[in-house]
Amino acid sequence: MDRLLELNPADGVAVVEPGLILDDLQEAARRVGWYYPPDPASLKECSVGGTLATNAGGPRCVKYGVTRHYVLGLEVVLPDGQILETGGRCHKNKTGLDLIGMFVGSEGLLGVITQATLRLIPHPEARAMLTATFPDFETAAEAVQAILNQGWQPSGLEITDGFTLQAARDYLGPEMLPDGDAHLIVELDGRRDTILQDLAKLRELVDTLGAITVEEARDPESCEAIWKLRREFSYSLRATGLIKLNEDIVVPRSKLVDLVRFARQLEQDTGIPVACFGHAGDGNIHTNLMVKDYETDPAEKVKADAALDLLFKWVIANNGQITGEHGVGLAKKRWFADAVSPVSVEVHRRLKEALDPKGILNPGKFLG
Repeated sequence: MDRLLELNPADGVAVVEPGLILDDLQEAARRVGWYYPPDPASLKECSVGGTLATNAGGPRCVKYGVTRHYVLGLEVVLPDGQILETGGRCHKNKTGLDLIGMFVGSEGLLGVITQATLRLIPHPEARAMLTATFPDFETAAEAVQAILNQGWQPSGLEITDGFTLQAARDYLGPEMLPDGDAHLIVELDGRRDTILQDLAKLRELVDTLGAITVEEARDPESCEAIWKLRREFSYSLRATGLIKLNEDIVVPRSKLVDLVRFARQLEQDTGIPVACFGHAGDGNIHTNLMVKDYETDPAEKVKADAALDLLFKWVIANNGQITGEHGVGLAKKRWFADAVSPVSVEVHRRLKEALDPKGILNPGKFLG
């Protein structure tokens, strides 16, 4: 079930089956001048159905929002075999409860999505980017706040720490990234006749924020090269030979520096390297515990799991969430009840029991 069933710019919709690869949908929309913004780094590999199941985000959700904001209608097979059609192809719809929101992000616990009607928007005419390196993460995080406080609304705002940068230099070559212990990517999109003026004004600001180096990308090819580099960061961490426990936690933006300071302290206390990078614009920082022999040494696994427990408890205590993109699943199951209220846990269970009383969909996942 991997077909693009309809691409209709007149209605601003695409109708898809869940097995369609996300990048194929985006390319089809782009060819007719339209845009489907959700863009997880795995867009060339992940299915649209997977992004619906997890309510996936990505770098551009700082401006455009997450997957849920682009779902107009769903066809869902319920556990008893009934077919639910909810929503439609209207961009405004307040007929009944938000059943779409119940299924998007439900991780396959409530039904099987077999078709989706997705909202498209006109594709921006142009884009341009800045990359900047900073002497430390704190200075880069302060730059994030300064950019937003000055009224900029980037279409991407990504931050990377020193551990991840060094792994990328080792994996891709030292010439790929300038010196510095933190890295910032800022993307703008907009009208072709003003984008470079906006880029120049943004650079004026970034030049005052303590950057060591600032580089510009003025055309689509140069911008895509930067995003390709950004997508390599995760592969660079895997190339260290350590097991990457990728935790997609999210904190209020004002807590970015506190998060990385906590990560550094956790690193010192446990001896486990911690790599932080991700979506600075919305506080969704991938905090990766880099563990040796996690799958083969029981003692290392116990130590790493204890470190994860400390991380999640800190995140919850600081008004954050244990997952911003990937979902709870099995890996975060034991922290779910800590992350939400007892009433919320009970409402989740009631919904699950009402729609799936026999427990046949994703048994054992976080409500199991």
